[in-house]
Amino acid sequence: MDDIISKFTTHLKTALTRALCIVIEGDAKDIDPAHLLFALGTQEGCVAFDILEKTGITKADLRKLINLPENFVEEAQAPKNFIPALSQIGKLIIEKAVLTASVYEHKYVGTEHLLFAILQSKDEKILTFFAEKNIDLKVVQTNLSAVFKTTQTFPETEAQSLISEIEAVLNSNDDQDLRGLHDHDELIKIPALDFFTEELTSSENIETIDPVIGRDAEILRLMKILSRRTKNNPILIGEPGVGKTAIIEGLARKISEGDVPNILSGKKIHRLDLASLIAGTMYRGEFENRLRQLVDEVAEREDVILFIDEVHTIMGAGSASGSLDVANILKPALARGEIRCIGATTSAEYKKFIETDGALERRFEPIRVSEPSEEKTKEILQGILKFYEEFHNVTYTETAIEASIKYAGRYLTHKNFPDKAIDLLDEAGASVNVKRKDDQKTPDSTVLTERLKQITAEKNEAVMAENFAKAVELKDEETKILLAIDKIILAPPQKPLTVSDEDIIEVVAEITGIPLQKISQKEYKQLDNFEKELKKSVFGQVETVARVAQAIRRARLDIQPTNQPLSSFLFVGPSGVGKTELAKAIAKNLFHDQKAFLRLDMSEYSDKFTASKLIGAPAGYVGYRESSLLTDHVKEHPHSVVLFDEIEKAHPDIHNLLLQILDNGMITDATGRKVNFRNAVIIMTSNVGSMRFEQSGLGFSEKENTELLLNADLRKLLETSFSKEFLNRINHTCVFRPLDNKILKAILKKELKALSVRLQNKSANLKWTPEIEKYLLKKITPKFGARDVKRIVEQEIEHHLTDTLLKQTTSVPFSLELGILKNGKLFIKTKKIR
Repeated sequence: MDDIISKFTTHLKTALTRALCIVIEGDAKDIDPAHLLFALGTQEGCVAFDILEKTGITKADLRKLINLPENFVEEAQAPKNFIPALSQIGKLIIEKAVLTASVYEHKYVGTEHLLFAILQSKDEKILTFFAEKNIDLKVVQTNLSAVFKTTQTFPETEAQSLISEIEAVLNSNDDQDLRGLHDHDELIKIPALDFFTEELTSSENIETIDPVIGRDAEILRLMKILSRRTKNNPILIGEPGVGKTAIIEGLARKISEGDVPNILSGKKIHRLDLASLIAGTMYRGEFENRLRQLVDEVAEREDVILFIDEVHTIMGAGSASGSLDVANILKPALARGEIRCIGATTSAEYKKFIETDGALERRFEPIRVSEPSEEKTKEILQGILKFYEEFHNVTYTETAIEASIKYAGRYLTHKNFPDKAIDLLDEAGASVNVKRKDDQKTPDSTVLTERLKQITAEKNEAVMAENFAKAVELKDEETKILLAIDKIILAPPQKPLTVSDEDIIEVVAEITGIPLQKISQKEYKQLDNFEKELKKSVFGQVETVARVAQAIRRARLDIQPTNQPLSSFLFVGPSGVGKTELAKAIAKNLFHDQKAFLRLDMSEYSDKFTASKLIGAPAGYVGYRESSLLTDHVKEHPHSVVLFDEIEKAHPDIHNLLLQILDNGMITDATGRKVNFRNAVIIMTSNVGSMRFEQSGLGFSEKENTELLLNADLRKLLETSFSKEFLNRINHTCVFRPLDNKILKAILKKELKALSVRLQNKSANLKWTPEIEKYLLKKITPKFGARDVKRIVEQEIEHHLTDTLLKQTTSVPFSLELGILKNGKLFIKTKKIR
């Protein structure tokens, strides 16, 4: 009987006691559903009372239901002499209440379950009462179902045991067992620690905790703070993924192994599940009662240390209008030293939530957890490697460990060690497992899975029909099927597979979106052809293209420092010589991704306030926390080319912004978020010195060294537009020579070929004679460069082609021949292709 009563909530036990008193005072023979309904409707503070109150049922209505005189004084004490028995329908209602808790897998039997059972009983007196009040029972049952679905659950085996016990008691003739309903209130309590926390020091959890390596100093500091007389509440502060939770788990392991000071010996660390604490608290005071009960239990037990992960979430959690949140409820207990609490949060959240509440901040003693070095990360990986090998049934090579550290540090800059390196190892193991042919898996597993669904459905139907004997049989069959499925699907293969550095590289390629060959040994061959690929897009800039290609090769081979952008360039030259085109070609051939290119026209950033468009508006200004063009792009696409076009037109504040990027490869946006530019190529273009190019004539001789020009008057011209510290931070300043007629002719041929390719989609084959090229070259103004070539092709060729194409009414393939008449005019001749 004690086990049964321990599952009844305090409100339910009080309500049952009240029903007993009512029956005795009214001289009734037994307890019927009306007495139970009256007890629920007068038990203020319980869920059933709140639901009945919302329907409009009053205490006067309930008194009238059971013919209770108005001068009757309710007692909360059970009488000492005669105890009336439950009526037959009353017993069924109690059974139904327990069954309802079982079906919804609740950890307790409460007033809401009893109310649901009363409504399900179809008692004529109850049905008449609700009908007279014009209350739809389906609406009430819907409200109850909503409560049930949001309430904490407990294991099915525990529920089945409870059902068996309640049946045995209710079918017995020992009415005296009901006397203890009220007497057990003080002796038996629902343990909130079991419901809302998880014990990390339990043997089951210790077996699943990975060993903590390289954090001895932090764990020692943690033990020192916990051993203090006052302010013994440490809080771990560090970036996501550095191992804050792992340090707590490491302390739990040390406690379980006895490797702690005497003052911490035998302590138990309980991790608070804040979500389950809040779940289902629909009514005022319910959440506070849960938390108060939890705090009282922790205070009573000196061996319990409470651990709150993401401790900043206690600010405002569970609060409603006029009620307290978790933080304010915990403050008094922390201040008096009644409980010991460990917190963990990030630096940003600590500053935003904890530091702003001085009263809460002083309760905790901070421990800063920094990101481990690559050497320390390697030690950590080697220490936990066997657990991942056992889980994935693979073996990791030494090169795989080194590759995970190398590529995680290089390409996953938005994460922290050791978490990002562990992620690579874990996913590589999973990837190898997914690819393997698992000959242990047979078609029988699918058949068994379908059979399992059928058995589970039949079992639930048996439970709802109160056919528990059949439900137990089906449960046994369900267990056998699960074991069979586990044996078929989860049986590991005989020989573990090997995870190499190539598997790590493949995972990095999938995560970053960079094609595999771009970050593996195959990249060397591609880098050899990098210069040739650039020359296919940019004409007449042989020296500049060679210099840019060499700089990119050097950066990709990790020869230069890694605390700067991949490379930075200042492209100087007149308009239309290929500066922007070369930037696009670098993005295309280096990253092979259309999204890996961002062009920023600096003519739009000539004012001081426009800097906010790049990194976001500062706090307090319109647009704060809205998207920022530069930092958001690099955050999403860290491997990209960022082009600052016509940089001399930008405000000096933009130049100062670039100083941080060029010097450290990092920048902090308006929200305090650090953005990494170390995998980006920074390119700036400038037209400074255009007059100098025009004065020197069109084109340079092939033997002329453009460095002589740069080191002479062009360098002085640059210093008039940019500060020396800005110019000195740029890796390479490249001069683009003006284009001569030979280069313009090559660009013209490229544009005509591109037009021909586009026309093929219209079933047209474009042909032209050398006279066409001469005709177009005469119309090109060399000082306007390649842009003028595109303009002439558009005006002279595409304009006439448009009129010709509109006259073609059939989809039959045809040719378009361009030529020049004797009078010097252009003509287009169409001819069907047979």
